[in-house]
Amino acid sequence: MTARPLGPAESAELARALAPLTRRRFFALAGAAAAAGLLPTGCAEEPPAWQRAPEGVALRHLSARQYAVLAAAIARFVGGEGAGWIAEGRVAPAATADAWLGSQPALAGPLAQGLLLLEFGVYPLVAKLRPFTALAGAAQDAVLDDLAGSAFGLKRMLWRGLRTISFLTFYADPAVRPLIHHPGPFGAGAVSIADAMRWTPPPR
Repeated sequence: MTARPLGPAESAELARALAPLTRRRFFALAGAAAAAGLLPTGCAEEPPAWQRAPEGVALRHLSARQYAVLAAAIARFVGGEGAGWIAEGRVAPAATADAWLGSQPALAGPLAQGLLLLEFGVYPLVAKLRPFTALAGAAQDAVLDDLAGSAFGLKRMLWRGLRTISFLTFYADPAVRPLIHHPGPFGAGAVSIADAMRWTPPPR
């Protein structure tokens, strides 16, 4: 299993989604959380195989823990049979994300910081008391829903960034074409994955 490159349109869409996380106040949020004891420390359980980088893939921009958090979040966003494919190791969208960060070094730090916040943040900053990767699927969904509906803009920014990276890295993999019954080519030509994700209101 290897990382799949994103096309130019998908790469640009993802960069736009993650750009708000580069603001200094996001780092300040994580720093304040750590100072307040809202980011617990200590050993955590070994993640399952699908939350670890595929054999032969060296992580360059995410730590092993950050990779595990991202893999878990992607599975929850994709859901259904797609989540099953991720858990079975048939696709590794988190590896695609790590490879993509090589072209966007300014975004690597903020995304990594956000993933640690999602993993270790606890109530009231993040709606949980245990690491994100230690939660069952429904509990992980509740945490992500809390990010999406938060009155705190930075939490919503993190949710939007994670949602975008989840769909783009998953559906950019040609291996998922049979899953969505798409004959290919995919993410190329006149309509890209990023284009398909946009919704335009119908004319009145």
